[in-house]
Amino acid sequence: MSLSINNRFANVTLFALTLFYITMVGGGTYEQINVTSVVTAAPPKSLAMLQGPYGFSPIKFWVIFRPITILLFLLALSFHWSAGGLRRKFLLFAFGLDILVTIATFLYFAPETGVIVGGSYSDTVNPLLIARAQLWKNLNLIRLGAFYSVAVMLLMAVNQEFQSQKQNVEIK
Repeated sequence: MSLSINNRFANVTLFALTLFYITMVGGGTYEQINVTSVVTAAPPKSLAMLQGPYGFSPIKFWVIFRPITILLFLLALSFHWSAGGLRRKFLLFAFGLDILVTIATFLYFAPETGVIVGGSYSDTVNPLLIARAQLWKNLNLIRLGAFYSVAVMLLMAVNQEFQSQKQNVEIK
């Protein structure tokens, strides 16, 4: 079986996107289970794990993986733009949901994270901050669920055959 150059690039970009996206979802899951649950337990007392020179900082992970997934989404979409079939539909739905999650992240999650973790450490517990942190944690579970939905759509797209609507040069 021979594939055109466009089909090969389409397959490679979609596979790479799926791999990087699932890795990103793994990072988000790790944070939700091991960091968010601790930080939101009793702020500002529970903020100690994020503060100081050895505090947990996930920024490097997200600064690397998030732009790569966006770039790979754009590349995969460009290689699949003229294609038909379910693969493109899954890819478009996944990208649309990812955009919505990204908008929610910039409008709510990132600023709220700054408010919650930006407070000074104290050996006390602030009930108002706990309530705010618990809301953030619960909404973050929904956001993580959306990330999982995108990952499933990408896996479903990978499982579909590439259908080109135009003639490609064949390479043997």
